[in-house]
Amino acid sequence: MIECYGFEKQDITAIPGIVRCYVHSTEGLVVAEVREEIYRSFSEDMLEEQEGENSIFSQFRKEKMCHFLLLLWKEQEEDRFLFFSDTKRVRAIEYMDYMISEFGLVKGNASVASGQISSAVWKVQMSGMDMEDTMEYCLERAVSYHTGIRIIEAAEFGVGQQEYIRSLPKYVKKKIPWAYVKSTDITSEGQQFEIRSLENESGIVLTAHPDVYIMIGCRGEAYDITREKFEHTYESTEDVLDVFEQMLDFIPEARLLAEEEYVSLDELAHLCYPRQGNAIYAVSLKERTKVFPGNGTQEYYLGRPGDYMAVREEDLTDIYIIQQDIFRQTYEEKIKV
Repeated sequence: MIECYGFEKQDITAIPGIVRCYVHSTEGLVVAEVREEIYRSFSEDMLEEQEGENSIFSQFRKEKMCHFLLLLWKEQEEDRFLFFSDTKRVRAIEYMDYMISEFGLVKGNASVASGQISSAVWKVQMSGMDMEDTMEYCLERAVSYHTGIRIIEAAEFGVGQQEYIRSLPKYVKKKIPWAYVKSTDITSEGQQFEIRSLENESGIVLTAHPDVYIMIGCRGEAYDITREKFEHTYESTEDVLDVFEQMLDFIPEARLLAEEEYVSLDELAHLCYPRQGNAIYAVSLKERTKVFPGNGTQEYYLGRPGDYMAVREEDLTDIYIIQQDIFRQTYEEKIKV
């Protein structure tokens, strides 16, 4: 076996169309180059059909017991990529975005994502990286995804790092309007819906309940919050949200899973204002960071260098990510008295 970046090159005869295959046992990752004539339709079909015993991912999982699979091939003057993940701890679209977002087109969801890039553009990029070929790039990039990121488990970090957290600067929200929507105004209680946030681009599934609210930030970003936390942090009003007056960057929406329909949240939202006195501890991130809330869902917030990790003063296990520009627009350092 040939080792490269911690991968072992292995032969696979049980699955047709494999040109070469590398396995990273520690990370549960397989990277395989495949023949175009067999797999050229994957970037379209597999985004829709990703389950089933006969799917390519299922075949690899049986053969190599992997959790992640990255396929690559060339098609019509393009380099193509397809990535599968069977765990919420690695979202497929976020992984693919890390692999080629600077050069190519990425689409997908939490389970499967595709990428494509002009072979001519890719060749130019590769020439400046001192890489032998696309496979070497994928192996090196795959390893750096796992080794170049900080993992924070909120429940453990909030308890074990209290002294460090309390040494961080305190910030409070500026007195600017936010907006909120009761989840039961979006759909009937007990029904599921999905929203996308800036820190979870693949979307998070929620269940409508009187205790679940949706917040809308200054750019139109949406995230969930409990009613208790909302009432403690914000003062609600009956003023409706005006997207033109608030100058949102994009219109937030929710996808109703049962009906496969979309609901514009701005049409249901009312304004609210931060209550005085509620503070967070915050620090600018120096490296890519995943924060896993202590709710057992395995969903995570993703932060990049320059973004902020925030910790609620009244609950040190309530940890989340705020994008850099949003943080600077909506928070100010708390003045010591």
